[in-house]
Amino acid sequence: MRLADVWRGLFAFLGVFGAGAWVTMPSDDRRLLIRNRDSGFFSNFNQVINNLYYRLGREGIVAASVDWRLEPELQEFPYGNREDGNLWLQFFEPLPFDRLPDEQCETRVFADETMTARLAYAMYKLNWRWRWGYHRVFHRFIRIKPHVLERVDAIHRKHMAGRHCIGVHYRHPAHDRECINPIPEPDVFISRIRRMLPLARPWSVFLATDFEPAVHDFRRAFGEHLVLQPGVRRSENLVDGHMHHDNRTPGLTLGEQVLVDCLLLAHCDLLIHVTSNVATAAGYINPRMKMQYCETKLQAVLGYFWSAAVIGKLYFLNWYGRLPLGLRKFLRRYVIPVPVFNWVSKFGQSGHELR
Repeated sequence: MRLADVWRGLFAFLGVFGAGAWVTMPSDDRRLLIRNRDSGFFSNFNQVINNLYYRLGREGIVAASVDWRLEPELQEFPYGNREDGNLWLQFFEPLPFDRLPDEQCETRVFADETMTARLAYAMYKLNWRWRWGYHRVFHRFIRIKPHVLERVDAIHRKHMAGRHCIGVHYRHPAHDRECINPIPEPDVFISRIRRMLPLARPWSVFLATDFEPAVHDFRRAFGEHLVLQPGVRRSENLVDGHMHHDNRTPGLTLGEQVLVDCLLLAHCDLLIHVTSNVATAAGYINPRMKMQYCETKLQAVLGYFWSAAVIGKLYFLNWYGRLPLGLRKFLRRYVIPVPVFNWVSKFGQSGHELR
């Protein structure tokens, strides 16, 4: 009889008495296969980092691999073509595991959802360890393809090296729903940058954006000091919609461009941003870079309360979900009014609580 079989029997025995929740059952070695979902490049990239951080070494998972494919039903992942095969391998080397167990499990979701969407705002506010934690995973497992690094190095050497660099990620207004406050106009970012510029040393402003009108505003403000990745495809106006959503001309170029933008942001001394998977990735790629969220002082103060409330909600729902079904029904019927429970469940999902 194998040791794992003994543990399974013990776990089942303890589960009869309600003690199973306190026992971690060892499992046979497994490989985690991380597939892409219907979202942007860095939403999927951060999903890989997130799963490696939270799941590797747990529940028998000793290795992982990534498989990104272009699928007809995925309208927000236009970063290649079907003949390109596994798109992860077009941008990154395979994850460096010496052995991949035959038994595998798959995922298309974050292991911890606080890393993405509106919940990332709460991570920025309340989790002071996230950048170094995810950085260790990035440093250990991620190897970027040489042709991407060469493009990054060429732009950095020519326009950014030896200068104080302020990076800006200005998002297409279509992403406004992912932030708890409206995305500020470009002029708000520009005013903030001007207050941060050094007086006695060369400087540059690197702009990563998928919204062409923002480029015009930043170029008018900073002239030759503005650095842009050349040849990037951007939305010309609000009517055009988002370049990375429902794109009818998918290709590897879109993925390379957003990856280069993020790596150049990570080369900056300061990053000014809103809630964004690109900004999140740049933040842990270079955890020493200063990050500043573009919001008013009042919004910043209220944001701490919102963040504490939404994280408290997650802890409550997690605790509630672990209760026996009978106890949950009792609480819903006699202790927690249904309108209150429904409001708690939906809090943080609309993104309009502070607007």
